[in-house]
Amino acid sequence: TEEAPSDGESESIEPAPRLEDVEDIDFDLFLEAWTLIEEQFDGKVPSNEEILFSAIEGSLETLGDENTRFVRPDVAARMREDAGGSVEGIGAFVRETDDGLFEIVRPIAGQPAEAAGLLPGDIVLAVDGELTENYSFDEIILRVRGPRGTDVTLTILREGVEEPIDFTITRVRFELATVEFEMLEGNIAYIKLATFLDPTATEKVAEALQTLLDQGAESVIFDLRDDPGGFLNQSISVADLFLPDSVVLLERNNAGLDRVFRADDGDLGEEVPLVVLINGGSASASEIVAGAIQDNDRGVLIGEVTFGKGSVQNIFELSDGSEMRVTIARFYSPDNNIIHGVGITPDIIVEMAFDAEEDIQLLRAIEYLQTGE
Repeated sequence: TEEAPSDGESESIEPAPRLEDVEDIDFDLFLEAWTLIEEQFDGKVPSNEEILFSAIEGSLETLGDENTRFVRPDVAARMREDAGGSVEGIGAFVRETDDGLFEIVRPIAGQPAEAAGLLPGDIVLAVDGELTENYSFDEIILRVRGPRGTDVTLTILREGVEEPIDFTITRVRFELATVEFEMLEGNIAYIKLATFLDPTATEKVAEALQTLLDQGAESVIFDLRDDPGGFLNQSISVADLFLPDSVVLLERNNAGLDRVFRADDGDLGEEVPLVVLINGGSASASEIVAGAIQDNDRGVLIGEVTFGKGSVQNIFELSDGSEMRVTIARFYSPDNNIIHGVGITPDIIVEMAFDAEEDIQLLRAIEYLQTGE
């Protein structure tokens, strides 16, 4: 989960005591080493920019936190563009596995990745012949994306297939809808939230909910499957739509931060029967909402165990347009349950294969709302 982008003047988080000052690092030694490389190395020396960026990235690995990371300027610019909802690429949700691999979570319906035959769980070994192990997760995303009408070739490792498979996919431009909604049979409102990175996510969920309630909705299915999260403030306000006065989230860090986020009375969805759909692609802000609904006995969670990202990052834009994403705290569910590395376990577990002919998780949610069990 991310705080809103910051210029470094957001709420001050006092650091844990440290016996040294970063300003005292002997960068003369760094320059001495690279001067020797420049003079003596029998090979091509990278650009100064590449040396600098690699030094930052390498030093951050000493923190042991995969979520605190440096985002290079070109990647950061592309990510800021994507926040507007319009993307040029192949149309797939992706994630970095615990082993640092680039995994396809799910192709987006109707987009080139699905048409080409990519499947959930596919591991991208190379992009246009360049091994992904040589690049950061963000750099791989940048390489997969590109101008519409151009081709990209992905080398895929697929479970059960001995040899890697090449897929050549033509990029397109497509819009990522933050919210999709419809009325299901039996006056059941269905609302799917794709991301919390949209700063108007709460407003869009509220509009969808109001529209369906006006049409006579008597219960709600809130679909957070494959929602990778986004801004912390949006997770709190989205949860508030469905919760009465209650705790949404506990946030703590080693510097003594101990903060409680609460929901207020008086919102649209506080009394309507509720089911929340989750799966392994539901992460971060999605887990905040799911955990709050579950711990406050406000609704029933159906699906699969969530991803397990229980940390909060502040985003700082640096002078050259690059970004630092810094973990500032960990969050816990209202009952003080750990989310990071554990995830949220649904009340009713329904495992579903990607190629299932029917959405059995959705059907189970409908059944629960109709029968109460």
